[in-house]
Amino acid sequence: MKDTDVARAVEFIAAELPREAWPHWNQGWPRESEAALLDAIFSSRAAYGTPKTGVHAVVDRWRTHRSVTAGEHLDNLSALAAFTDRGDELATVLGNRQRVPGNYSTKAEGVARAAKALVDAGCRSSADVEDTESLRSAVVSVPGLGPRTFETLVFLSGKLSAASKDLLARFATEASSSEELLSSTDATELLVAVSEHLDVDVRTLTHAAWRYQRTAEQPRRSKKTTTSPAADPLAESA
Repeated sequence: MKDTDVARAVEFIAAELPREAWPHWNQGWPRESEAALLDAIFSSRAAYGTPKTGVHAVVDRWRTHRSVTAGEHLDNLSALAAFTDRGDELATVLGNRQRVPGNYSTKAEGVARAAKALVDAGCRSSADVEDTESLRSAVVSVPGLGPRTFETLVFLSGKLSAASKDLLARFATEASSSEELLSSTDATELLVAVSEHLDVDVRTLTHAAWRYQRTAEQPRRSKKTTTSPAADPLAESA
């Protein structure tokens, strides 16, 4: 990877998704399937928030409810599935009553139903999360949840699907100002080089880049939206 490509990418990141403004500078939720599912659903059409608000606040409240301490993982989807018939109770636990797209239910109810569908499909922890048609069908079977919710779950669980690799390749192409679309291999090489330059974990940079590109490519919900994703971190659609 050329030094000029890395330099351009570093400049692009500083301008478009600076660490002080872009809320996704974290690793996602590897080995924490419960947190990944909560994030995938609660980040839909909502401000992501800060480390103490929004999605993170929801996860923190669930962590407190589960009495999971530092060093332990929220990685048992059956714990969320247990609230399938107690959606209102789960909404109280999470301190959030936002609705899923389409207003079919609260997001808390959507989480519980999605967890139940995943468990029934044989997915009980992050080790079981894979980009398969059966698991995709399980998630999208829940009213208000769509393919993007499933893709987010897979990515946040630490897995890179073919679609995610392509998306990161598009990010790397734009960030480096390449005239040709970079391959997934070249994109990975660039992200590793940039992470070393920025002294940040490559998984953290990958998460920030993935979220940025997803936001940049999704259709805007309002014609009034003219700001960049970094200035106005729009929520992802379902």
